[in-house]
Amino acid sequence: MDAAGNNTEMAKRIFPLNLSSSATLQKLASAFQRLRLEVRFIIIASFIVVALMIALAIWTTNRLERTVFNSVGSLGAAYLQTFVAPLISEEDIKRGVLPPIVEDKLKQLLGTSALGQHVHELKIWSPDGSLMYSTSGKLIDEEVVFDELQRALTGEIVVSRTMIQKHEYTGEEQRGMYIEVYAPLVHNEAGKVLLVGEFYERPDFLVGELSTAWRETVSIVLLVSVPMLALLFLIVRSGSLLIDRQHAAIRHSLGRALELSNQNRRLRAAAETARLEAGKLNEMILDQIGSDLHDGPVQLLTLLKLKLSDMASPQTGGQTAAAVKPQEIDRLVSTVTTVLEDLRNISSDLVLPELDDMSLNDTILLAVRRHVDLIGRDVDVVGLIASQKVDAHLNICVYRFIQEALMNSERHAPGNRQHLRYGTRHNRLFITVADVGDAPSTSVTPRSTGRTGLGTITQKRRIRAFGGRMRMIRRPNGMVVTAVLPLDHSGGPFDRP
Repeated sequence: MDAAGNNTEMAKRIFPLNLSSSATLQKLASAFQRLRLEVRFIIIASFIVVALMIALAIWTTNRLERTVFNSVGSLGAAYLQTFVAPLISEEDIKRGVLPPIVEDKLKQLLGTSALGQHVHELKIWSPDGSLMYSTSGKLIDEEVVFDELQRALTGEIVVSRTMIQKHEYTGEEQRGMYIEVYAPLVHNEAGKVLLVGEFYERPDFLVGELSTAWRETVSIVLLVSVPMLALLFLIVRSGSLLIDRQHAAIRHSLGRALELSNQNRRLRAAAETARLEAGKLNEMILDQIGSDLHDGPVQLLTLLKLKLSDMASPQTGGQTAAAVKPQEIDRLVSTVTTVLEDLRNISSDLVLPELDDMSLNDTILLAVRRHVDLIGRDVDVVGLIASQKVDAHLNICVYRFIQEALMNSERHAPGNRQHLRYGTRHNRLFITVADVGDAPSTSVTPRSTGRTGLGTITQKRRIRAFGGRMRMIRRPNGMVVTAVLPLDHSGGPFDRP
């Protein structure tokens, strides 16, 4: 831990400037991102224009410098060929030294002629790298054929600056940064260069031209760039204002859309609650009707039946009911029995078992078991629902559907084998009730026909209100009834699988 701490402290001491610079750059970038679009544009555009202006000025001055160098070189070579070359004879070249009279003429030439107004010093080089003549009288310590001399010996005019070391210079020559020109001076009959002339020209003219070119280039770029940047700034500002208005409109529309979405969600929840409450209230009403029928008219009819039975049966001691005909009493008892059975059937259809705490799988099996207990024949059941989630409203809907489908199958095709298949897929419940055997009977009583039609319509409405679909298929060997119900019953539109 001590070594790690020491390394951390050492890193902080070594790189404090880097960490501070990184934090500063991050702050500047964050501040730049918070600026308006047109401000960011003008900053970036200004940097680009300044960079292009500097690059253009540098390129222009370099081009101008090369042009001036070429002009100076050509002009200097012409002066050397015109004024200096005729003063040097072949004997002087062979001796390698100029006579005093020639040196005097050269000094006079540099002092009085137009060449002397620009030339600071004149040197004459031999092909072997030796210095044959110098107006300053300075000699070199070592004979070296440097690159510029070699190029001049091939007939090329070379222009350079004394700031670049080529041979021995005086302190004044290096400080003055003179323009030095190497040009062929004397040729032989075959065209070979025998002597190379070097002269130093004062850079005042070049510096003045470069400064003028720099100022003019920067001025032109500024004169062109400032109006252009101003115009672009106005264009970008108008676009930025348009984008701001669009953003405001989008935010307003988004707020309205979210408000409508929340309102729609609340309405869907309210509709779902109302639908479930309506179903629950419907079942409560049916349950209450069944209870009232069972506890009221059914009990009274039961009591009446018992009394009539007592009246019809012989009394103790061999006495019979006086003034009552046995046939009439038997007929009344039969009628009351029929009415009582009808009321009990109605009550048993209306009153549902306790489904609130049962799973969906147990509800389906309970509906089948109740039907088997009532009819006395088995139903072929295949299916399984693993979820133990309890939904009382869905249980009631499924129970009523299975009860009505099995009862219709028993009523219209009493001899057919009944099958029930159920399962879940894609968060939906699939239930199929089918009877296999003979085709469904069409010769039914008007009462049963009306009851069946009303029950089927009621079931379709119940399943449709729950978000599902019900379909009936008549086949040559029976009937198939299928129901598809959403398990989440969120109240949304139901898609057919």
